[in-house]
Amino acid sequence: MSVRSVIAALAAVLAVAAGLTGLAAAADPGVTDTEILVGCSNSFSGPLAFTGEQETKYGMDLYFKVVNDAGGVHGRKIRAVYYDDGYRPQDAVANTKKLVEQDRIFAVVGPQGSPPVVATLEYLEQSRVPLLFPYQSSTATRSRPLVFSGLILSDRQSKMMIDVLAGQRKYKKFAAIYQDDEYGKTFLASFEADLARYNLKMGATEPVKRGVTDVSAQIAKLRAAAPEVTFLVLTPAPAAQALKERQKIGWSDTLMVSTGPLTDERYLALAGEAAEGVEGLAVLPDPVNGTEPGVRLYREHMKKYFASNEPNRYSLSGYVFAMLFAEGAKRAGRTLTRERLVKALEGVKGFETGIIPPITIGPDHDTQKNGFWVRVEKGHFKQLTDWLKGE
Repeated sequence: MSVRSVIAALAAVLAVAAGLTGLAAAADPGVTDTEILVGCSNSFSGPLAFTGEQETKYGMDLYFKVVNDAGGVHGRKIRAVYYDDGYRPQDAVANTKKLVEQDRIFAVVGPQGSPPVVATLEYLEQSRVPLLFPYQSSTATRSRPLVFSGLILSDRQSKMMIDVLAGQRKYKKFAAIYQDDEYGKTFLASFEADLARYNLKMGATEPVKRGVTDVSAQIAKLRAAAPEVTFLVLTPAPAAQALKERQKIGWSDTLMVSTGPLTDERYLALAGEAAEGVEGLAVLPDPVNGTEPGVRLYREHMKKYFASNEPNRYSLSGYVFAMLFAEGAKRAGRTLTRERLVKALEGVKGFETGIIPPITIGPDHDTQKNGFWVRVEKGHFKQLTDWLKGE
């Protein structure tokens, strides 16, 4: 073979290799020249229907509309596909498989609920699909290469709560009514670990099956234990019923404390006057009256795109999640791949949302790490502290 032939053959091989490399770089599903397709399984029916709809359709989609109307991310519009799992883990798994295998999404963004989200972890890990900013609190999602938390996780919430209650206010007798699954059990374990730092133990604990709203028996048992503090680790409907039952039986000598996922105006609306005096950890500012620049902008966007929808913390959370996704995609550059997106998110340092404290993403892939203490007064959450640190 002549030198010229060898060079020609080598050039052909290199051309093929270059073509294959280009294909590999563009091979991740869900990305075209004009679009980035994401999605999630969430609750649009069942006990978390309101929260699921708000977080996705009025939160994430709200911010995506803002981004798309401004030209998208590197010229690509973001589109989201959602399926209803009704807060059922098995349906969440089936929906997630459909999103990955049929819709061929680029990433899962913003699913809700510890039990459904945790149920999808193994499949998404095997499929090498990023799971971004789930609205859930289980620590099972932490330190996974392709998972970035959304809602502040239970151990960080617990640290702040116990530091306030046991450290600052010197309460010593604690109890809890909790959802009997990944959500409730993870919080319970976190509370027990943090109480141990103060040489304290959790007292009475009463489980509630997921989807059950009659908690009268559990409240009666907790009252008999006479705790100074009773944690509510439930979804809004059973938590509201717990407060109404407590009011009904005249149990007033315990401080009821809600976890971060409960601290929203929707919860207050369900509980009514029975929520008066309840305290808890809030992880997002007041969406209606907050003066933070990002919250003001959120309200302006809500008025522009979804004027009939009232601002709330659930849609505000989705708005923040979508903002983080858009920022990661922007930093990843025009050649958008899952690997480049993950690296871009890992490089986030001091990112300002204008809503929550600056976000720095470390090796554990936690995003939000702060909350503040609130008390229900005259039907509204009154902020009692500045932002606390969950680390």
